[in-house]
Amino acid sequence: MRWRPVPLLLALLGAASAHPVDEVVQGAYLTLTPAGVELELDITPGSAVAASVTGSLDADHNGRVTTAEARAYATRVLAAQTLTLDGTRARWTLRDVQVPPLANLKLGSDTLKILAFAPRVQRAGPHTLTYTNAYRPAKTQRVANIFLKPGGPLTDRVTGQTRSADLTRLTVQFTTGRP
Repeated sequence: MRWRPVPLLLALLGAASAHPVDEVVQGAYLTLTPAGVELELDITPGSAVAASVTGSLDADHNGRVTTAEARAYATRVLAAQTLTLDGTRARWTLRDVQVPPLANLKLGSDTLKILAFAPRVQRAGPHTLTYTNAYRPAKTQRVANIFLKPGGPLTDRVTGQTRSADLTRLTVQFTTGRP
C-alpha cells in the first residue's frame, strides 16, 4: 500500500481548524491602555448550540437583529463580565457591537464582537487586574489574553498571569512606571 501524505495532511489540518459545533467559543482580548481597559469579546456559537445565542440576540424572533436588540444583548453579556483593578470593580461602557448575518451565526461560521471600555487612573507601582467571564449561554470554551497599548508618561509591564482551571478568570499582575 502506498502512503499518501497530502490527503492525510489535509485531513489533519481540517480537524485542527474545525470549530466545535456543540460549544460557544468566547475570546476575550483585554488591552491595558493609559486611560483604561479595552475589551473585545468575540462570541462564536457552534451550529448545534447557536440558538442559545441567536434566540437571545433576536429578541422578537423575526430573523433580523436591530441595533436596539444588539445593544441590549451586548449589555446583558457585559453584565456577566467582571473587571477589578487593584481590588476595585471597574464598570464597562459598551462602545460597539458587531453582529454578522444571523444565518452565519446559526451555521457556526461567524463571530459576534462586543467592544467595551472601563476607565482607570494610571498610577506608578504594582497592580493587579482580574477579569472574570461568567457568560455561559451553552457549553462554553473560553480564552482571555492581555495586551498593552503604550502612551503617556508612564509605561505598564506585565509581571505575571494566572488563569482559573475552567478559564473563566484571568488575573494579571503588572507594574506601572517610567519607561
